[in-house]
Amino acid sequence: MRKKKNRLFSIVSALLILAIVIGAYFYVSYVNKKKQEAEEKKSSSASVTITNFDRNKITKIDIKHDGIHLVLEKIKDKWIVNGINNPLYFDQDKIDDIAFSCAQMSAEKIADSNPKDLKKYGLDNPKSIVEATLSDGKKVTFYLGAETPVSSAYYLMKKGDPKVYVVWVNHAENFTIKPQKLLSVKIPEIDTQNIMYVKLVRKGQPTIEIKKVDETNSKDNESKYYVRLLTLVQPYSQPVGVASDKFSEFIENVPNFSPEDIVGDDVYNPKYGLQSPRIELVVKDNKNTLHLFVGNNADDSTVYCKMADSKVVFTMSTYKIDFMNTVKPFDLIEKFAYIVNIDYVDKIDIFTKEKKHTLILDKKLIKKATSEQESDEYQYNFKADGRKIDEDTFKKFYQEIIGLLIDGENDKNPAGTPEVTMKFYLVNKKVDTVEYIPYNDDFYMVVRNGKSDFVIAKEQVQKVLKDLEDLVAGKYKPPED
Repeated sequence: MRKKKNRLFSIVSALLILAIVIGAYFYVSYVNKKKQEAEEKKSSSASVTITNFDRNKITKIDIKHDGIHLVLEKIKDKWIVNGINNPLYFDQDKIDDIAFSCAQMSAEKIADSNPKDLKKYGLDNPKSIVEATLSDGKKVTFYLGAETPVSSAYYLMKKGDPKVYVVWVNHAENFTIKPQKLLSVKIPEIDTQNIMYVKLVRKGQPTIEIKKVDETNSKDNESKYYVRLLTLVQPYSQPVGVASDKFSEFIENVPNFSPEDIVGDDVYNPKYGLQSPRIELVVKDNKNTLHLFVGNNADDSTVYCKMADSKVVFTMSTYKIDFMNTVKPFDLIEKFAYIVNIDYVDKIDIFTKEKKHTLILDKKLIKKATSEQESDEYQYNFKADGRKIDEDTFKKFYQEIIGLLIDGENDKNPAGTPEVTMKFYLVNKKVDTVEYIPYNDDFYMVVRNGKSDFVIAKEQVQKVLKDLEDLVAGKYKPPED
């Protein structure tokens, strides 16, 4: 019995040792495989250093390619190009990127450590020769050759180094850059929540000009009577309130402006059409001003542009400026025939051919506003042809008067006899007269203080007159909301 136990123990021990050996074998194989994979990955991602120094030591970069000679010089931490000492005119970041290529050049690999024939690399007649001069007077020179069979890489040599390297395309692009690509285009950022002024001038279309109401300005102070934050001052004969939602849809396109390509600085070239631009846009917020000119189409999808304070011509996608071509003044305005805050009205006279009605808005100030967020509070005494009208009823009828909505633009002179006249006597002793003169069988011309820009459906005005008769008779029923 004891022999059997010893024999069983020996078998179990042998199996256990075999399992440990097999496990150790697979573990070592796994570790070696992972180590090999890591080495292969490291080898495949490794790069070869060509230069490694601080780019801020570079004081000058000389680039020659395709008959182009660019001299980039650093003066007081700003780059100038070919002696033009106007740093704002050039893209400083782009030139810094060229300096980075010179100072921190890495290669994907070494193509040939000791080349016998430079022609096959395009280095017998280099595509570009770039010389960087350092602050200590030392020079580093690069020769850019042909594109490799695998795209997005180029052959390159450094003076004093016999090896041919394979470098990435970004270095080749920097070393073959065209002068216009160094020009700078600065499009100011505009805060669309703080617009102060907009002007849009277009060939063959009416000019649109919008100003923010400045209640601290005595001339603009009356605008608060007419419930406006923004006023359209062109193209109509009189200022008109701007609809905030429609204006937001319009102005939100401005931050989308960005150049597609920089063309050059020959603004007088007739092909650009910028001597007599077809569009001019001015937008001011509380800090910045954007002043853009749009010229001819560059192709089917882009158009030539320039900023007013720059000679740099660039292209921009046509879809980014489409909103300027399509917007109409009528799209942007409030459609009220005449709207005025009830707090600034003392009396309203309404005339028809047969009658005259007088609405009295007697009020007493009971609480003065203590901040811009508050409004003065009044106690009202309303009357219609001498009949006292309760506050709620009168205010609902007043909403009908100021709720008359225009239907379109007027293309006729405001001539003829008005069928309806409304005179609003304001607290500043000003009188606004709104006349409704027949335009045709269905519409009136809306004539405010002798000038007319719009028409309104007759049925709207006639409905107000009918409700006025009911108000005077004490039978007025406000429209349901």
